[in-house]
Amino acid sequence: MNGRGPEYEVVHDGRTEVIQTLALPDGRLSLLLENGRQICGRASRRSPNEVEVSTQRGVARLRVSDPLRARLEAARSRTSAAESESEEVRALMPGRIVEVAVALGDTVQSGHLLLVLEAMKMQNELRATRSGVVTQCAASPGQTVDAGALLLIIHPEPTGGLSASGTMP
Repeated sequence: MNGRGPEYEVVHDGRTEVIQTLALPDGRLSLLLENGRQICGRASRRSPNEVEVSTQRGVARLRVSDPLRARLEAARSRTSAAESESEEVRALMPGRIVEVAVALGDTVQSGHLLLVLEAMKMQNELRATRSGVVTQCAASPGQTVDAGALLLIIHPEPTGGLSASGTMP
């Protein structure tokens, strides 16, 4: 708004607006509202998302949404969605499959060796980037592959219940 302090999105009486805050030397908090109005009062946190501000006119309870926290929560939710998707393991370059270290139905952990691809006389180990179960294996030793060829699909392990081996997780 004017660069004086951090901005927060608040909800009060059903209205959402962005406010800017500034700590005053006497311990009070100055709130600059979108309409240019300024309120000074003592603030106390009631919960991680709720602040009570006491002013000469009374007490107001504000639900606060820190923009940074909102962006972090959105990123976490996108990460959770990505983690629930299958991982396709593809050849990064043309080459020949030297070794396939997993089979259909195998449970793998992040970092587990999946296969070895020889390209330009170098052996490249392809490893799992997350835990899961091999649900498709299109690679076999000696096979020549093009860049981008689908080699394996790893599906995330279901949470709870029985694992692929039939034992409790």
